[in-house]
Amino acid sequence: MQSKDILVSALGALIRIRLDCSRHALDTTRFLQLQEPWSDAAPDAGLESLPEDEAVELPWQFPNEKGLPGSIAELSTRVTLAAIEHRRGELLMLHAAGIADPLGRVVAFIGPSGRGKTTLSRTLGRHYSYVTDETVGIDVDGAVHPYRKPLSIIKEGQQHKEQTSPSSLGLLELPAEDLKLSGLVVVIRNPELQGAPEVVRLELCEALAAIVPEISYLADLERPLQMAARLVDRCGAIRQVTYREASDVLPLIPGLLEPADPEEWEAVLPVPGSAGARSVLDEESYVPAEVLDAVESAGQTAIIDTSRVVHILDGVGPVIWRSLCAGRDFDGVTHDVEEAFGAPPEKSLEAAVSAVMRSLADVGLLVRTSERTA
Repeated sequence: MQSKDILVSALGALIRIRLDCSRHALDTTRFLQLQEPWSDAAPDAGLESLPEDEAVELPWQFPNEKGLPGSIAELSTRVTLAAIEHRRGELLMLHAAGIADPLGRVVAFIGPSGRGKTTLSRTLGRHYSYVTDETVGIDVDGAVHPYRKPLSIIKEGQQHKEQTSPSSLGLLELPAEDLKLSGLVVVIRNPELQGAPEVVRLELCEALAAIVPEISYLADLERPLQMAARLVDRCGAIRQVTYREASDVLPLIPGLLEPADPEEWEAVLPVPGSAGARSVLDEESYVPAEVLDAVESAGQTAIIDTSRVVHILDGVGPVIWRSLCAGRDFDGVTHDVEEAFGAPPEKSLEAAVSAVMRSLADVGLLVRTSERTA
């Protein structure tokens, strides 16, 4: 069997693309067509030096000439998935583009497909180092692992996106300094926007709700909201930038690299073994449901349930959740609510608290005694 390898450094993992050429001959020209887009992600291109025996194996059937363009495009997706799978549970991996300044400070532009992240990378990467246009992988200490993958470029008349190396597009190499997270930015592209981009600071819980859908293998991370909140602390805040053209974002970069004043937050998780708060109005006892994580900040609580759905509590919700997590009984919960908000004028405090508990149970954040013991 004729075979040849391509080594790629991605998110701190070494991916070995094993080209199986048993069906179609591999000449030098076609091999280079497949290899060249990955030239900036080669292990010897200033990236992590990893032992080859630790490489993740990715077998790849080399196509004939007719299927080559589609194969090159599909291979980019497969390498990305292999790297993300290998680093699951180790890194917080954001669906984001990343650029770095000469000091190694990285700004991650977060958003789902269609927000213009590749165009941002291509535009900003001519002025700042190109880190990735796909996935920003971050350690618990804020270290960023680059993934200088090819950029997918749409060209008129072509069925598949063309995979193009960053350097061939004039994008800058990585800085000599180690990469570290300095900015987290949720991006929204609005072609109808008039004037300069709009920059707003998101409250922590609102920001976590915005980025959680863009985190790969969220449930494999230990306390994912707390990990994300600590990374936000490094940046001071998550900002949201609404822009029309990628070039409009360039003047914002120096400000996005500067940290803001961080918000205070704390984890609020259930104490095991609580007897629950028994409401005398509906004769049911409520305890917090099992959740992946929960943090409170600025009068809101963000909770990720075991289905990886994010819930944002405000008003009396955070007080009730905190009280129940601390093992308070119903009288204790109502006391905490009254201390924080006073008694409601339109109905009894007990009825108001019971109604909120029922609502939290309906969305799965509280468990009724009958449900827990069924």
